[in-house]
Amino acid sequence: MKKILAILICGIMVFGITGCDVSKKRTVNPVYEDAQNTVAFLVDAIERKDAQTIKDQFSPYAQNNIDNLDEKIDRLIEEFPGWNDDYELSDTFQRWSNHGKITLMLTPSFDFEVDGKAYRMRIIYYTKSDEDETKLGYYSIQIYERYTEYSSGFYTHGVDDDPDILLWDYTQS
Repeated sequence: MKKILAILICGIMVFGITGCDVSKKRTVNPVYEDAQNTVAFLVDAIERKDAQTIKDQFSPYAQNNIDNLDEKIDRLIEEFPGWNDDYELSDTFQRWSNHGKITLMLTPSFDFEVDGKAYRMRIIYYTKSDEDETKLGYYSIQIYERYTEYSSGFYTHGVDDDPDILLWDYTQS
């Protein structure tokens, strides 16, 4: 009887541990995970100075509509302040539906600090676009230093703006 009870208790413990692990995996926000993977990929490409890999992540639509894309990617690589894995992520996303066609755009912002300075990097990218598949991929990247106060012309590049790479240029012209 004691053997059966011991086996039963061990079984319950194993099941409980395994069940908790499965439960954790189910509660991971896929949008958050996608945003983390996207920034890790981008930062890795920047650190390797791999401009072509970065360019390849931009959608065909963005590649055709960003003026001087190659030069802007080179500037991104050269002026990137560095990365701190201790970042805060705002994992926002936008979704549109039009007569059964769905567009899903992720707009995560990453707040991080390097050498005592606070930065924000915002990546806008399409993960689904039934209406225009040329928009799948990166749409824009914006990086700026965070301050407590900004000039009156400050803006965050948005989904309704044309695709672009904005570095430190956070005022509307």
